Amino acid sequence: MKNRGFFLLFLAMASNANTVSAQTPAVEVEVYDYTNLNAAVLRQFVATTQEILATSGVSLEVDVCARGGEPCERHAGSSRLIAISLVADAPKGQKKVRWDTLGQSITSHEGGTYATVFLKRVEAIASEENIPLNVVLAYVAAHEMGHLLLGSPMHSKGGLMKADWGSDDYLAMAQSRFHFSPEQTRELTSRYGNSDQVHGDAGTAVATQP
Repeated sequence: MKNRGFFLLFLAMASNANTVSAQTPAVEVEVYDYTNLNAAVLRQFVATTQEILATSGVSLEVDVCARGGEPCERHAGSSRLIAISLVADAPKGQKKVRWDTLGQSITSHEGGTYATVFLKRVEAIASEENIPLNVVLAYVAAHEMGHLLLGSPMHSKGGLMKADWGSDDYLAMAQSRFHFSPEQTRELTSRYGNSDQVHGDAGTAVATQP
């Protein structure tokens, strides 16, 4: 059986488009929580993650799927499926995971499907920076989704896709002003925007604290 939390939000760029679109999303995100996260925090995390990607031009839907690993029901016609797992921490001894890594995605130049967020590490940095847990969780997830959707394990010099985040970045998250770069936003809109928006070597990427 599915314990399915459903949230749907589309960013519309047309002149009068402040309403929710009913069209099939370009991206479906399946969230698997293996941490027994508080239900209210989980809902807020999903909503904030969706808002970050939607305001960057992505037409998407985020579903919370059954903890046992059963996939959510897919919408016919969606172009991309990605999965985000919330786990307690990185496996001990995993060589590519630094002690300060908050999340991880497996990507190639064509993109990727799977990413992981490490809850204990996110909780620690959220407490240290005095930022709500759901906010930091959402930005870590959005960072990893950026790698999956943009198809690059590389990091940018500034903004959401930086490799290392400092106190100023966490403050920007709390104030909803931590974004993809203009170039990344244009690329995301071009690939995964809705119909009103669109015209016309494997590596491991991680988001870290300072």
